[in-house]
Amino acid sequence: MRVQCSREGLLLLAKQVSCAAASPPSPQELCGIHIQADAARSILTLTATNQSISIRTSMCVETAECGSVIATARLLPQILSRLPDETVTLEQSDGGRLSIRSGAAAYELDVLPGARYPTLELPYPEDTTAVTGLRTLVRQTAIATASQPEAPLMGCVQLVLDQNGLKGRSTNGFCVLEAAGDDACKGQSELLIPVRSLAVLASLSRDSDVYEMGLAGKSAVFWNGTLLFSARLMEGVFPNAAAVLERFQGRYAVCVQAEALSAALSTVTALQEGDKGRIALDFREHTLVVSAQSACGTSALPVEALVLDKPDRVLYYDPCVLLAYLKQLKGGVTLEFDSAGLLAVRHMGTRYLQCPMRPPKTAEARGKRAA
Repeated sequence: MRVQCSREGLLLLAKQVSCAAASPPSPQELCGIHIQADAARSILTLTATNQSISIRTSMCVETAECGSVIATARLLPQILSRLPDETVTLEQSDGGRLSIRSGAAAYELDVLPGARYPTLELPYPEDTTAVTGLRTLVRQTAIATASQPEAPLMGCVQLVLDQNGLKGRSTNGFCVLEAAGDDACKGQSELLIPVRSLAVLASLSRDSDVYEMGLAGKSAVFWNGTLLFSARLMEGVFPNAAAVLERFQGRYAVCVQAEALSAALSTVTALQEGDKGRIALDFREHTLVVSAQSACGTSALPVEALVLDKPDRVLYYDPCVLLAYLKQLKGGVTLEFDSAGLLAVRHMGTRYLQCPMRPPKTAEARGKRAA
């Protein structure tokens, strides 16, 4: 194998695919990047996989002689980032080592034969669907997932294709989030993908990227013309988040600006430690008073609001996921509450549902219990 190409272009590809490389003690070939040169098309292709996700990407090169090797994923991007010249040459010696040269700098790497690398399953082109906006869809739904070894499905995002387009749904057990994606992406399927996998895809994507999405075996595959991303599907029955959203019956409604409510939540939770605590929502005639308390003290901040129909009591919520959701929104949002205090936040194509918390025990109640 021999290739001469742009150092900057090859570095970009190496950084992208290294996101999918496995770490020890995985098999040695999975800890590497598969490098393949195609002389007929003057194309260099890099691939990495950890069996959960796979990434393959290609670039045009100046010259190429066919061949393939597996180079250490940890070292390849580091070496390319430190080379002095704009052009780099990769060449495999008769002894099997890979020579990397640029300007006066030269490296000799021990590599594995490319034939040892696993092949990727690809969907049939006629079975794929074009989709855009994946970056925002993933970022919106990721906040309502949870990493729980005893409940791995809670760490997944459910991608749903129907006649209305693409949607993403997630839940961590006490809140549910549904985000609308590409409404032109039609289909009839439900894909359950770990959020860790989708987060890698989002980090490599822009909302304007058009992916051809399809199924290959037990994996979902996304291809945008230069980058192929494959994520292994999770097996199991996902909670019926759609039914929870549809059954919600709002009784009270309050309209606020997302930025103002987000700022108020950030302000009043400054006294709380880590992710412990709760916030209180107190409804006045033209304001929504957000407050919190901890062992350090109390804090409160009013937010201007259009109170259409207010609850007759103070309601309490866990602020962590709610704040993360509100920080993604801009402009007006509607807060709806059912008779039990279940909160629904609606904003454009997203719907967010969160269970209320019990009111804190008063000093009198704590004293009676101690007695």
